[in-house]
Order: sequence, then C-alpha cells, then structure tokens
Amino acid sequence: MSKQNSKLNWPLVGNAHITEFIEKLILKDEVSGTYIFSGPDNLGKTTTAIYFAQILLCQNKQNGKVLPCGECSICRHFSEQRNQESSVASGETGQDEMLYAHGDFHLIKKEKDKKNIGIEQIRDFIRTLNLSSFLDSYKIGIIKHADSLSNEASNALLKTLEEPKEKVIIILISADIGQIHSTIVSRSKVLNFHPVPTEEIYDYLLKDLKKSRSEAKSYSRLALGRPALAVKFLEDREFNQKYQEKMNIFINFFSQDINSRLLAVDQLFDKKVAGQELVKKTKRTLEVWQGIIRDFLLIECGQDNLMQHVIVEDKIKQAGRGIAASRLLNCSALIQRSKIMLEANVNPKLVLDNIAINL
Repeated sequence: MSKQNSKLNWPLVGNAHITEFIEKLILKDEVSGTYIFSGPDNLGKTTTAIYFAQILLCQNKQNGKVLPCGECSICRHFSEQRNQESSVASGETGQDEMLYAHGDFHLIKKEKDKKNIGIEQIRDFIRTLNLSSFLDSYKIGIIKHADSLSNEASNALLKTLEEPKEKVIIILISADIGQIHSTIVSRSKVLNFHPVPTEEIYDYLLKDLKKSRSEAKSYSRLALGRPALAVKFLEDREFNQKYQEKMNIFINFFSQDINSRLLAVDQLFDKKVAGQELVKKTKRTLEVWQGIIRDFLLIECGQDNLMQHVIVEDKIKQAGRGIAASRLLNCSALIQRSKIMLEANVNPKLVLDNIAINL
C-alpha cells in the first residue's frame, strides 16, 4: 500500500500528529506490538483506536481506496455497532465492548461498579488474542481505562507483552499514564493526545455539524479542548441538562444559606446509583464546580474572554459580585481537598455536604 495511492479517513478533531503517525505505520506496514493512547478523556482516544483497528481489518486494501472502505463486511460490522452504540445509556458505563465484539477485535474496560480491571478480564482478553485470526489478518485488542488495571492484571498482561506475537496489536487507553505499570509503558509506543484549541472545535461545530454560531461558541468553550465532550453536550440532552443542574446548583450556593445548600445537594443524588458509579458521578460534579470557581476568578482578573461557562456568563457575573478573591481561592482549595476525600473512600454525600457547609 503506497501513501500516494491511498487515503486514510479519520473522524478526529485535532491531534493530527497522532493520525499522521499511525498513517505512516499503516502505509509502511510497520504496525506491531503495543500502543498506549494517553491523554484526558473526551479527546477521541477510543474513537481513534477503533478506527485504527477497522483500517487494519478492512478487506479492501487495494491501492487507491479510501480506508476504511465502508463497504466490506468488516466495515459494515463496525458501522452497525456505531449505530447501536448511540442507543446505549450515556456515560462511561456503556457496553461498547459487547457492541464491537468480533472474532479478530476485542475491547474490554473496567466493569460497572468495579474499581479495577481484574485478572480474569485480562486472562480472557489474552486468551481471545491468542486464537488464530478468523480473517488471516490482525488480532486487535483495546483496553479502556488501562490505568485501572489491578497489579495482578498488569502482571498477566506484561507476560504477554514480553513475548509479542506477530500481527497481534494491543492498544491501551489511559487518562493517567502514571498509573500504568512502568514496565508496560516501557514496552509500548506512547501516543500523547492533547486538548484541542477552542477555535478548532468551534469551526468543527459550525462547519461540519452545522450548529449556530451561538451554540458553537458556547459549547466549544464549555468543552475545554475536548471535542467529544462538545458533541455530547449538543447531542445528549439528558447529559446536558444534568451538567447544567450541577452548574446552577453551585452558582446559587453563593446566595443561599446552609440549609438551602444542603437541600440542593440532595437533588444531586439518585438512590439507584451507588458504589464506584456514585464516586465517579461525584467526581464529575466536583470538576464542574471547580470550573465555576475558575470562571469567578477569571472575571475577577478581567479575563472574561477565557471563561468556560459562557452559556451562563451573566449569571456567573451577577453571583460573583462582592465575593472576595480570597474566598474563591479557599473554595478552590476546599474542592481540591474534597477530591482527595473521595479517593480516600469518604461517603460522596458527606463530601458534597461538607462543601455546602464550609463554602
């Protein structure tokens, strides 16, 4: 396959250095071993990994073809699974590893309400990759949340990496590469994804998704360099509403007494959600609140043009009147301590109640 006669199609906004590197590997037939896609969530790491796999497995690799071709049985399979994926519940607990299941492609991630990816998951993963290829092609495995591998799972995976098989490709997806076993990292090719410039996300929303200028401005800023998050805000109404609920509750804190704040915190908790899923949701709430504090401080410094939550700019400016910068900095420190409390397994409800009381 020669570069001048072939074209690879990547549905990625930003991070062109990643796709260019992968493209060179594919077109020179130099794909091998293990890769780590590292970077914050919602930058397209998993999407890129799945398209990488689809290109490698595509059955129409003749010169001149745009890959993936979108026509062969493999491409139709991946396309069907993407359509089905949109019906899976929003959030990071969707069952995309089941949707994308294929004889030569396997995706695993941390199971719902589990703190780690366990050794049995990795053993099954390795066992699947060790089987012969159905298509006499590559065997490709993706591990999402690779920074959540247990010690036992990491050691089991490491044994496989020490004796790599030809045409077996493993891609680890990680938001915190520092949590991955150092020897695994040393035996992998690390591709670092970076936040995408706001202007680039704005152009994508405006020109490719045909959103209004107002929507493109609001959600490109709200996404903070994460294009997949911008799209999710626009396409997932429930996700958008829940985000705005967290945002408005915190802004209102600054004009409420303690009892009103505690009642507002109660609204954020669903009795059906517990365990690690509740911890995850509470972390997201803290991230939203930290972003609001940042916006208050930016306004205080006269840097309104850098605000994240321009969607409620007037409300934030009104709420922030008269709030001393020292109080805002104390609030930021309080939220940071709250994140540490969550990591220490303090009850999520108590963590948010503590903020409501001590704000």
